[in-house]
Amino acid sequence: MKISKKISSLFLFGLFISACGNLLDDYESNPLDASSIDQEMCRILNELESIATSTFSGDSLIEMTIFDSLVQDSSSFVHLSNMNNWEVSIDSLCYFILHAPQEADSYFVALNLSSEFYLYNEDGTMIEPDSETIFLKSIAGCPDIRVRQTFSQLSGAYLVKLVNPNVSSVKLVVMNTNNAPSANFTTSTSDAFVGDTITFMDESSRGTYPIITYRWNFGDNNSSADSSVAFHAYSDSGEYSPSLTVSDGYLVHTLFKNAHIRVVPEGNE
Repeated sequence: MKISKKISSLFLFGLFISACGNLLDDYESNPLDASSIDQEMCRILNELESIATSTFSGDSLIEMTIFDSLVQDSSSFVHLSNMNNWEVSIDSLCYFILHAPQEADSYFVALNLSSEFYLYNEDGTMIEPDSETIFLKSIAGCPDIRVRQTFSQLSGAYLVKLVNPNVSSVKLVVMNTNNAPSANFTTSTSDAFVGDTITFMDESSRGTYPIITYRWNFGDNNSSADSSVAFHAYSDSGEYSPSLTVSDGYLVHTLFKNAHIRVVPEGNE
């Protein structure tokens, strides 16, 4: 009897090893590139600043009542952003508002810790995700993403219920399928004397939504956010790396031009 059990155990173990070997062989023979959205969410999650958001921790009220209370303060909304992730404080359970400001084919929500994530509309109806599976491509893109849900047809404010009894905070990223604007610019010259005025001209491309803000950084601790055209004179000689950041209000892109401007003292060639 004992021999029979050992033989059965060895047989099952052999099947497990064989299956794992086949899976690894298949992975090695069919390498997967991470999807662009997973790469972007991973960058936001791991490399960018975290912004703390306000939450409600009580569980004695119905979802519609909590929504009506939290939606009054738009400054506390978690929203679409490729410039920061969101740090959500949690005491086993919390509620907060997620804002989907742009129409998009899909919205993605990614969390760095395994948690229960529920989304409700203003009347308290739960919205089911289109997908909440972590695919191999997602893992290849960012192993730190533990929860990844996809929603379609989101627009406006929604109530989130987040459950995790094991941690005090969770990091979260909200992205969508829209294209961000692409920053680009030219200058009237790349070589100038100290005190000469240089014109900086925007040549950016809009994304899915039009560009609404421009932020110039001239590389000498001076900046401007006036318009798509800026003027600047350097007061010291040297090489400067200006940049332009453009935004549609939620999605942002920055272009740096390293050592693009060379400034020499007046009278020098």
